Amino acid sequence: MNKVIDKIALIEIVNGKILVAKTYNKSKYYIPGGKREKRESDHQTLIRESKEVLNIDIQDNSIGLVGIFSAQVHGHDEGIEVKMTC
Repeated sequence: MNKVIDKIALIEIVNGKILVAKTYNKSKYYIPGGKREKRESDHQTLIRESKEVLNIDIQDNSIGLVGIFSAQVHGHDEGIEVKMTC
């Protein structure tokens, strides 16, 4: 059975370009976001993670669902997937 890592992610598209981030000393870019803390809603997670990762404030009423995407996690054993609610 596959292991699934459940994450919330920020999709920001401006002029046909998507916002991505790169952690210091890493070679891959990623869509910013993170994991839910206990009893957090998707919106609460996105607001908190955006502040922690990008130091930006997102208003709850500006959030909309783009989609839910799943894929094999880069750099992990086969069968470990990430599910990103964007």
